[in-house]
Amino acid sequence: MRKKAVFFDLGGTLLVMRRDRIFRRVLIEEGWDVPLEKIHTTYLEEERWWLSHYGPRSMSPEQTTEAYRHLDQRVFSALFPDETEAESLRVSRQVRKRWPELGNEIPLALYPDVEPTLTRLKFEGFSMGLISNAPADTAKTVESLGLNDYLDPVVISGSVGYTKPNPEIFRIAMKLADVQPEMAAHVGDFYEADVAGAKNAGMLGILLDREGSFDGPDCPRIGSLSEVHGCLM
Repeated sequence: MRKKAVFFDLGGTLLVMRRDRIFRRVLIEEGWDVPLEKIHTTYLEEERWWLSHYGPRSMSPEQTTEAYRHLDQRVFSALFPDETEAESLRVSRQVRKRWPELGNEIPLALYPDVEPTLTRLKFEGFSMGLISNAPADTAKTVESLGLNDYLDPVVISGSVGYTKPNPEIFRIAMKLADVQPEMAAHVGDFYEADVAGAKNAGMLGILLDREGSFDGPDCPRIGSLSEVHGCLM
């Protein structure tokens, strides 16, 4: 059955992750030098716990911000297990404090396959939207990237109070897009949040695995966004 609507994750799917680079910059400022790849891997590992802990909750914008600070703290503790909890708390607060400034210094960048894919899907009449686990002000980032020309609705966890994989955030997006679950798909790079969450909401979950690092997930798997079209027909 041809799908009517497709929703996308943001970071790691459409947007090249700045989180890892911001965190690494703060570590360097504080006297630690950790390879970017190690930071990225650690975030993915800790995010599984983070989603199981915070995903089912309904949170205010302030609580969402604190939840992301907690994730930063866990990443620091995983990278430096011999450091104290007080130090991990201090550094995680510094990351959040420096985030707005460093976010402006480190330029936003979309993956090369984003615009061609969105252009094709728009031309072929697909409805498209965004579902992202991120602070509320991420909506400004989406607008600055020109993604609003393609994606409507834009649903941000920090604004709606639900975090993927909670199915409610997917239901909100589908209601805004006026589409039923069986006619919708969601594409993301994190199985536990994007694919499992979409499936629990009755949607098709599509895993974007750019590095080919996932073994045998029980869902459609693509290595590039250019392959999305084939999963929707």
